[in-house]
Amino acid sequence: MNESLRIACATDDGVRLTKNHFGDARYYLIYELDGINKTIGFIEKIKNLSPEEKMHGDPNKAASISEILKDSTVLLCCAMGKNVVRMRKRYCPVISKQLDIQKALVLLKEKYDEIILEANRELGEDRAIVYI
Repeated sequence: MNESLRIACATDDGVRLTKNHFGDARYYLIYELDGINKTIGFIEKIKNLSPEEKMHGDPNKAASISEILKDSTVLLCCAMGKNVVRMRKRYCPVISKQLDIQKALVLLKEKYDEIILEANRELGEDRAIVYI
């Protein structure tokens, strides 16, 4: 397979993945993993402008984050909240034990085949959470 993946990394400081839930990150660093030569390039930094949750697992927050990250395929983080159920219908969530973003991206690259398989499921189908 040679498809590219657009990866949204949840971060507060631009260096490490946030320890909080994906939707609570201050920023999302967007990277693209080229499926042919397996290189990863930085695309952009997006500020999380989603509204505060009115309740845990607020569907409005999930919808707002989906709009912010609409061009992404993969959500890379250390933790996800209740909204992971909604997000799995559109994105492939990847949970990392590694906090350093650059190191986590290397681990993610090693799971390319598994991630692309999940990412290519029909829109609306649940994608499996991939652990790295």
